[in-house]
Amino acid sequence: MYARTTARFREQYWTQEPARLLPKVARHVRTGTGLLARRPDVLVAASVAESALLVSRIAFFDLQLGAERVEPWQDLALAAADTAGDGALGAAVLGHMSFAPAWSGRGGEARGRLAAARDRAARGDAGPVIHAWLDAVASEAEVRLGNPGGAFPLLDRAADALHPAHAVSGSWSAPGPPAWLDWFSGPRLDGFRGAAELAAGRTDHAKATLHRTLAGLSPDADKQRAVTLADLAAAAAAGREPEDACALLHRVLDLVERQGYATAVDRVRTVRAALAPWSRERFVRDVDDRLAAVAGPTAS
Repeated sequence: MYARTTARFREQYWTQEPARLLPKVARHVRTGTGLLARRPDVLVAASVAESALLVSRIAFFDLQLGAERVEPWQDLALAAADTAGDGALGAAVLGHMSFAPAWSGRGGEARGRLAAARDRAARGDAGPVIHAWLDAVASEAEVRLGNPGGAFPLLDRAADALHPAHAVSGSWSAPGPPAWLDWFSGPRLDGFRGAAELAAGRTDHAKATLHRTLAGLSPDADKQRAVTLADLAAAAAAGREPEDACALLHRVLDLVERQGYATAVDRVRTVRAALAPWSRERFVRDVDDRLAAVAGPTAS
């Protein structure tokens, strides 16, 4: 029963409003820790780890809450993954712990956590997908830390893991990822590559890669779709195509208004800053009006 509820929340993450989902998953985690206190169980521990990681993901990516609302859930997730003996899940938690320092310029801390994640994955039977995801996350860290050139060897290694030379045609990984690793896939790896190409000034390559990402996303992947559209808007702005950039930003805001995703809103703000030379144009002011109306959701 507890694992089934965990799976249900995993699915709901992609469709439900995050501020409403977060307290439900948090209560589920507390229930699980209570169960573990009464009787240790590796399956319950794994579900607690997954659910605590989900709370931290909602708090960080969807709502952009402070560290005090994110890190305790990550710590709990890591401890529960250790209790479950799940090296892949522990590696995923450590990989998520690298985002905040990478995004705030603390390179040593971010790279250290990724090294710990790789070590954790190497000690268990993590499979190729978690290794590929860790390389993708490391590539984003290098981009965030001002070293986009350092991202491409990592992205190439991730692609090799997902598309090994001996793989059966049409499959992108063997064996497949665990059920909880639903935030990464071949098209999402293209999203990481497109962002790196954009940061490296390879605008035309970035556009092609990001369009490939959009084409490969599943219908419920609106969060990744919003980020990808925002990156395409950034490419249009870099190419001095402000009207195209604004049209793409409106598509991002359509998605954000339906569900809410603070990471995508941040991307919109970044692109809007690049549109400063056209600030007086009506098409830019229309974006300003919609952006001002996007209120950051809160969670209790």
